[in-house]
Order: sequence, then structure tokens, then C-alpha cells
Amino acid sequence: MAERLFYERGYGAVPVDLIGAEAGVTGPAIYSHFRGKADILAALFDEAMDRMLTLAGPVRDAPREELEQLARAHAAFVLEKRELLTVYSREDRALSEDARRRFRRRQRDYIERWVDALAELHPDRSRDELTSVAHAVTGMLMSVTGFPREALKTDGLPDLLAELALGALTTLDLLNVRSA
Repeated sequence: MAERLFYERGYGAVPVDLIGAEAGVTGPAIYSHFRGKADILAALFDEAMDRMLTLAGPVRDAPREELEQLARAHAAFVLEKRELLTVYSREDRALSEDARRRFRRRQRDYIERWVDALAELHPDRSRDELTSVAHAVTGMLMSVTGFPREALKTDGLPDLLAELALGALTTLDLLNVRSA
């Protein structure tokens, strides 16, 4: 419910008492589990990252399989956690410094999975370039947070998004052909 409230009203406009009321407890009861609202936000982000990593599953040995799974998992994730990702894009500065560092480290580790798979397929490309590619593709998937409602009604949207992401990655193959 905190996720929904942060999405609907904005993090700054949601008092702990309201979160408690929505949960059926008093605001002060929240403090027996969290030090404050920023900790609730951090817990939501940690939970979301845990979900992303669960969807991604274990690292695959075949780089194309790894990228396909990452794209499909990320597409499913952004649709499943669209509201929280919207909160993240607007409110990540509300995280405590420790929570922000922890979350960014987990994000970097996740992006490294993309980069490692891309590096196996494109050993001639620098890691810096492949890191930019990984961020561009995941950013494209994250753009779902800004979609109007009618764009979210597309049948098979997770598969469509994954295929678009994978198609974007084929650009590296085309660039290799052009430069040869």
C-alpha cells in the first residue's frame, strides 16, 4: 500500500500515519518495523530488485540466451512494477545515502550481467560502450513508466517489449558489418 500511495500522491505527500491507516495499524506502529518513511521506500526498492533478479534467474552460459532471458525478465518486471518504477524515477533522492548506495550497487551488478553477455558476443567493443548499450536497452524498457494507459493494453506487451529490446541489441551486429 505504501507503493500505491507514493505513486498516487508522491513520496513527500504521504505521511507515515496514512501508510499505517492503509495497513490497518496506527502510524506509530509502523515505527516498530521501520525507522521512518525513507526505510519503507528502501524496502520497496530492495523488494523490487529482488523480484527483478528472481525473474532474471541464474546466469546462463550462452550469451544470446542470457540476453534473451534478461530482456524478457526486464520487460515482465517493468510492467509488473510499473508504479514502483515511476516512484523510483521521481523519488530516488528520498532514499538514505546508505540505501541509495546499496541499491545502485545492486543495479550495477545487474547491468554487468548484460555487459558480460554483450562482451562475449562483441569482444571488439569496449566495456564502456557495452555498458552504454545495456543502459540504453534497459532504459528503453523502463520507459514503460511513462506510457499512457492505452499503450499498456496491447496484447502480448511483455513479449513485444522484449523483442524490441533484443532488436535494439542487433544494431551492434549491423554496426560491425558496416565497419568491416
